[in-house]
Amino acid sequence: MKTQIALLSANSEKRMDTLYNQSYKLGDFSSNLASFGVPNLYLPLTESNRIGLACGDVAEYKLKISVGPGEYDYVILTNYVKEKSAWSTDLSKNLIILPGQALTESFYSDMAIYYARQGYSTYILDRRETNVPANETDFSYMENWTIDSYLSDTYNGIAVSRVHTASLSNESAEDIEVTVIGHSHGALILTAYEASEYRNLALGSVDRIVPVDIIIRYEPKYSELIQSQAQEFDTISSCIENRMYNSSDMAAMMQIASMALTNPDGKSSFHPELTNRQFFRLMATQTHAFNEYPYTPNYHYWSGDLGGLYYVDENKLLNLTLTGGAVPYVPKYLDLYMAGLMGNVDGYEIEYSRINSPVLYVGLGGGFSGYGAWWYENEVGKINDKVTSINWNNQGHGSIALDYNSPELWALIHNWIEDN
Repeated sequence: MKTQIALLSANSEKRMDTLYNQSYKLGDFSSNLASFGVPNLYLPLTESNRIGLACGDVAEYKLKISVGPGEYDYVILTNYVKEKSAWSTDLSKNLIILPGQALTESFYSDMAIYYARQGYSTYILDRRETNVPANETDFSYMENWTIDSYLSDTYNGIAVSRVHTASLSNESAEDIEVTVIGHSHGALILTAYEASEYRNLALGSVDRIVPVDIIIRYEPKYSELIQSQAQEFDTISSCIENRMYNSSDMAAMMQIASMALTNPDGKSSFHPELTNRQFFRLMATQTHAFNEYPYTPNYHYWSGDLGGLYYVDENKLLNLTLTGGAVPYVPKYLDLYMAGLMGNVDGYEIEYSRINSPVLYVGLGGGFSGYGAWWYENEVGKINDKVTSINWNNQGHGSIALDYNSPELWALIHNWIEDN
């Protein structure tokens, strides 16, 4: 079964001009955005498919949203929701997960199902880069994949999530409550989105945000880390000036993961004194040593040592990385934006005074840790008395999703949502 949902994008005057040239006029854009009374206008076109039951009475839906004319210019929303019956639910509150850099819905599906069981219509919004195949060689289209594009895509995802939940529950789309959890780059996009004009639109509003493990601005005393990110900004800028728009760091990590899975005891070509599995563990647990400009002194993806990872099933992690949980290529513009913010580069800032929703910042002890809390507590907190932060365990940057004790963190976040 397929349904088509009309969505008006908030980002394009050209689209609005096209709309007004149709025989049916919407009138005032902002006041009519939630009505969806134009059955033949799909801006952009959205297709919704029910995949089936994923776990117990939790069903999975896929929604494809066109966001541009290019081959890869679409985003995918995966929805996990407890059903009364097929295409029907009692739920009227949404929780949206924005993934980290180069990670996909598969990486966060356990987390999403957990929240679906807690009574949320849970969505994971995969970004455009998840559509790019591993054999792609031309990345010129990424020249247009800027932070502005991702903010527009986030608006589209939030708006469509409202419409989809409304269609399942017979509630008004604009009455659907929305909480957004962003991890890493997802937290970066979420924070910028919360300070943008999009969240003022009827279907783009967000009731509360949970940025997980990101740094928007360092505390000024960390001058060396700030300078390091300013240098990173210059390096990325030079790449973009030379028309190199994509980063393939994850492609290299996926190669390491492949060797660790298929030939774990073989000698590593990167470090002959170690086996392939040991080198993977070294890269995963001492990530800062492999970064020219590490974010924090102890930054790592997963906690462990050469003997094994402590909190996560290694084979599950490796299999997931190689079977759709990660993608090899991402746009450099997101890294440029992140480095510009952390490096205090002129013209790169997020207007903290616009962030007025309740905020829970979660630092992951082995990732960005408490370094990220400073900006939320001391900048956003100047004008927003609903800012809370926690620093969760000395585990890695990826620990929100797959670690054995990740549900403990999910429960902490759920409790905060219930209280706010």
